[in-house]
Amino acid sequence: MSEIKTIIVDDEQNCIDALQAMLEKKCPGIQVVATANSVEQAKLLVDQFQPALVFLDVEMPHHNGFELLKLFDKVSFDVIFTTAYEQYALKAIKFNALDYLLKPFSVADLQAAIQKYRDKKAAAKSNDGMAPLEVFLQNMKTLQQSNKKIALPTLNGLVFMPVQNIVRCESTGNYTKIFFTDKKQLLVSKPLKEFEELLSDIDFFRVHNSHLINLQQMDSYIQGEGGFALMTDGTQVEVSRRRKAEFLKKAMHF
Repeated sequence: MSEIKTIIVDDEQNCIDALQAMLEKKCPGIQVVATANSVEQAKLLVDQFQPALVFLDVEMPHHNGFELLKLFDKVSFDVIFTTAYEQYALKAIKFNALDYLLKPFSVADLQAAIQKYRDKKAAAKSNDGMAPLEVFLQNMKTLQQSNKKIALPTLNGLVFMPVQNIVRCESTGNYTKIFFTDKKQLLVSKPLKEFEELLSDIDFFRVHNSHLINLQQMDSYIQGEGGFALMTDGTQVEVSRRRKAEFLKKAMHF
């Protein structure tokens, strides 16, 4: 088994030392070729060593870990994110099935993440799809920019759509059907819960177990036990009784 060239990026030296010791003692086949305390230093080291894998801290002073990825025209390495914060960025990480370790993590957590990385690499040899990191970077922009587009994985590749063009999302088992302002529909192989996690901070609300709506695309609300949201495409979406109060609160303040 060939050694996997690895770089650790973290602003806290004690975190670097702990992770490096765990990798050297408990994770055979992982070769730590360099460590970095900043995004600027990490960029130089990645260019120099061309690693296959980078352990990347999310929260660092001056620049966060995602900004390192934006410095590359094409990200040619895999990433396992490390973070102490359960916050918005993890939504995009989870949405794109990228791996992360929530500090403090155990040896077992680390070994599982590395095994997952190995499994993905083995599977990727027979899959020419777009790298999950590229999809992730696009969806991070969705959370951070006013001109929001979301990358939607389909059987044929990726569809990039402005979030404002989504009227609603409807659950169909482990898939989600997305309805757009131009009356087009798209079936995406992700459950509705993952869209809720990614989009709830940007004016989307799950009004029902089966429905996530774009509040910007709601024309009116019809009173009832739970009531109905009347959308710009003419559809009436049922609001569940238990979600009604929270829905009305958000609808009046979004």
